[in-house]
Amino acid sequence: MTGSVGAMGAKVLASDALPVIDISALSRPGTAEFAGTARKIGKACEDNGFFYVTGHGVPQALIDAVYAQSKRFHGLPPEVKDAVHIRHSFGNRGWHPSSLDDTDPDPELYRLTTPKEGEKDWLDKPRLHAAFDLCWELDPSDPAYMANVMEGPNQWPELEGFKETVEAYYDALMQVGRRLFDAFAHELQLDPAFFAERTRKPTSQLRLLYYPKNDYPMDNDHLGISAHSDFECFTILSTGGPGLQVMNAEDEWVEAPPVPGAFSVNIGDMLEAWTNGRFKATQHRVINDNSRERYSLPLFFAVDYDTVVEPLPQFVSEENPAKYGRIVAGHHLASFTIQGTKHLRKQVKEGKLKLDFAIQDENPFKRKAVNEFAGDAAAG
Repeated sequence: MTGSVGAMGAKVLASDALPVIDISALSRPGTAEFAGTARKIGKACEDNGFFYVTGHGVPQALIDAVYAQSKRFHGLPPEVKDAVHIRHSFGNRGWHPSSLDDTDPDPELYRLTTPKEGEKDWLDKPRLHAAFDLCWELDPSDPAYMANVMEGPNQWPELEGFKETVEAYYDALMQVGRRLFDAFAHELQLDPAFFAERTRKPTSQLRLLYYPKNDYPMDNDHLGISAHSDFECFTILSTGGPGLQVMNAEDEWVEAPPVPGAFSVNIGDMLEAWTNGRFKATQHRVINDNSRERYSLPLFFAVDYDTVVEPLPQFVSEENPAKYGRIVAGHHLASFTIQGTKHLRKQVKEGKLKLDFAIQDENPFKRKAVNEFAGDAAAG
């Protein structure tokens, strides 16, 4: 590993080494510019599974307005936010408090999995972020409405302008995501409608994340968000400050600082599975810089709940056999959503929530960094 070292041993890249792609040409399918942009995206996905996008068409004024609404919501007293607490949700939509505001203890009764010997259970670690979560919302007359924990109604706080602003941002990001799906289909030589046919009722979630100041050290037991890959196809993220780190193709942690005017994009589990590893699901984490508040806005682009994902034949060969079996996209997402949502874990343990799939002990897409931090404080 070369280059300077940042927080928790992560590699710091020069600004010109960060993959920044102007995607304005994706609004012109069938052109040479579209194909060239898709190739740049494909190369970034093959190399690292992570890149930045400019030319996305989302007005900065709208982005700023959503941040303002997020700060407004997270700044409310806990007893006010409690009206939209996720425990009032059919699924996992609403306010997830951080450990600093969580008054509902999680006894051993709620655990669904057993940690590996010698490993600290993530449930024993403090939750150093809060979130307001919402998702694609089906019409109550739709047969899929509330058919599973991923497709229930949203909860909305009684804040003037909040719902309208957040929904406008969600819709704008969904348009960007659909253009990226078009680029993925082109680069992977799939039918142009491949992803469109599988995203008619996508379980795509937007999170308004807040990382409060705290007194915990910066180490592996006290991350803002622990290392993971995203369970969907890909994620578009706006971040209000430093702290994000991603794993590169050499399995090194690398700092991913904000780029003005750009969103970051990371590949998720389902695209890695479909491409049999050609596109890499990006492992990432958020360090605990306890000296400052931090906000971010990730939108996780999913396919329809019942979509079956497995390595496509064109990506499987004798030299590169299938790395993954058959995955139902909604089951994969719901498994880890339930693990991370206390009232759903409780319902499973008490037999109130019946599942037709198994809760996974560990994500099969997980990788470990070669420069994993072992100290007690930040390096650099």
